[in-house]
Amino acid sequence: MAAYEALYRKWRPQSFDDIVAQPHITRTLKNQILREKTAHAYLFTGSRGTGKTTCARIFAKAVNCLNPKDGNPCLECEICRDADAGALTDLIEIDGASNNGVDEVRGLRDNAAFLPVRCRYKVYIIDEVHMMSAGAFNALLKMIEEPPAYVKFVFATTEIHKVPATILSRCQRFDFRRILPADIAGRIQYIASHEDFSVTDAAAHRIAVLSDGGMRDALSLLDQCAAVSNEIGTETVEEAVGVAGTESVFEVLRAVAEHDAAAALERIDLLYRQSKDMTRFADEISAQLRSLMLLKSAPDSASLLECMPDELETLRALAEKMTLSAVLEALAAVRACCDRMTRAGNRRMELEMTLIRLCSDLRSQQGDVSGLTERISALELRLENLRQNGVPVQQSSGQQRPARHSPPAQNLQVQGKTDTAQYTKVLDWQSVLEQFNAVNPSVSGLLQGSEAYVIEEKNVLLMIVRNRLFRELFSAQDAAALGRAAQQVLGKKYGIRYKCVESEEDKTLPADVLLARARAQGIEVNENGAK
Repeated sequence: MAAYEALYRKWRPQSFDDIVAQPHITRTLKNQILREKTAHAYLFTGSRGTGKTTCARIFAKAVNCLNPKDGNPCLECEICRDADAGALTDLIEIDGASNNGVDEVRGLRDNAAFLPVRCRYKVYIIDEVHMMSAGAFNALLKMIEEPPAYVKFVFATTEIHKVPATILSRCQRFDFRRILPADIAGRIQYIASHEDFSVTDAAAHRIAVLSDGGMRDALSLLDQCAAVSNEIGTETVEEAVGVAGTESVFEVLRAVAEHDAAAALERIDLLYRQSKDMTRFADEISAQLRSLMLLKSAPDSASLLECMPDELETLRALAEKMTLSAVLEALAAVRACCDRMTRAGNRRMELEMTLIRLCSDLRSQQGDVSGLTERISALELRLENLRQNGVPVQQSSGQQRPARHSPPAQNLQVQGKTDTAQYTKVLDWQSVLEQFNAVNPSVSGLLQGSEAYVIEEKNVLLMIVRNRLFRELFSAQDAAALGRAAQQVLGKKYGIRYKCVESEEDKTLPADVLLARARAQGIEVNENGAK
């Protein structure tokens, strides 16, 4: 009984015409071969599974083929057959990860001095070339710059930034693109039509999205699904791969949009009992949040979304329930959760905490719109007073001064001169402000242009604020929220203190910032107050 051959090996392209979604490369190589103007060194770069090594092998066959056809190898002559069987001594494949030393390169250089045994060219294919050492690269330089006329090099790498510029300048570089889901799905259906299993269009699209632009990954997933069932649908894909499925993702997103933490936690519990991968599920959530982000930003460009037509309607319904700022906040939080899950002991707990925080934060944000309106009204009244040289202006009998959201925390202000030279400056202060902006954008706007210093022995974080209105609006509640944001970024809990340092050019900044942020929240603002 013959040994089973994996699909990605069985259906590996044998000619340039079989390579999917890289016409800009295959067309150039075919023309070079037809005109006999091939280079002595090539560098193929791109993400995994996009055809770099396969294209290198086809090129090696084509330049040595006895009967080439339009730049493609004929696949029938003895050279092509022996190359496919791995029995062609003039085609040398080297793994750059395990042959990355100077001694290996010296051996390659010595062997290159001998003429080809059977072929016109001796072709060296070095895969993962970025893994070679600096000494090995230096030993290669002279060889790839002026090799013998019968020697050609093809380098392949997924990390082009690790290849020295001296090597890049001596090669013709070809960048392999990620394969689009539609192209991968078409290839899957073609393979399925020649195998003993069938694949639905939805399942092919699901596999294509999960493969993230890599054909080899897609065929490996297809092979895995074919072992489960001969009739492959989306359920088969989810069962074989261990993903939760789009319905579970949409259920969690609906719970976030409706601030229903209980529903989100129940779905997580169900998936956990089904042994679903929490990290992969978080990735699926972030993928759909990306779709929501694109849908909110470009509602008429549905082609940007990687989803099935029936999923598009569900996404549109979700988009109606969430603002763009809420989607962006959720996407940032889930991506941060994915990063933490790679090193977390309990991945389920990380995801649960993120979802609970999102449900509560979205609720508090919408609930604080009225509070923000009150602050804007109070700010506009103060600005009017300041325009009249600090003389209070009486309000009309039909208006009442809005109540403050909470009393100002002026007891946190540091008086007198402060020598910041003896303190440690907070380099990640902007990241702290970004975290705080998600909780209180109005007060965060007043901190633009500020600096922060920490006094480690006292566990105090001192802000130098250049805004005269900050001390009027900064409350103890805001100080607590800012302390939590600082703890998330800096990893340590500090007491919050501030010192106001006013300047003439900053006097118009707070109003502009706050009014802009209010309008971004959908609050109408005019000269007489907020509506």
